[in-house]
Amino acid sequence: MSKNTTTLKPTNGKAKVNEVVADATVVSAEKIIAEVAAEAEVVKPILDIKPEVVAQVIPEVIKVAPVVKEMTMIEKILKVENLSLVIEKRAKLVQTRSELDRFQTSSNDFNCSMRLNDSDGNVFTTSFTPGVKKVVEFLRQAFDESIEDVEKKITF
Repeated sequence: MSKNTTTLKPTNGKAKVNEVVADATVVSAEKIIAEVAAEAEVVKPILDIKPEVVAQVIPEVIKVAPVVKEMTMIEKILKVENLSLVIEKRAKLVQTRSELDRFQTSSNDFNCSMRLNDSDGNVFTTSFTPGVKKVVEFLRQAFDESIEDVEKKITF
């Protein structure tokens, strides 16, 4: 075995960057990896779990309850005010729908009439009962849908 020696100049006892003395063996990274791989044991999994099975099981296992944020006093007041407006709107729709339900049409072609006014002052009047019936049916359906939409907005 050979010994590398170098004489250091008298200084404060510290080696300079260019004057490092070492007795080192250069080992390649490939050699280290090969040695570690040879020494390592191959670990076999205990369970053979397939990803598609995990994807089916996880939604059933993990059911997270949503985090409910506590409302501030101002948020509560605004919520109540908005709800009161929605409730008033629902009441008006229900009242108008009930007035429409009381509207009577019979099979006689000229027992009822309908009058439409536009913003320019134009007026359309008809006594054609089948047409009036169609308009009344359409309005009933539209009011029912509007009432459902408003009721969906009433949440706490």
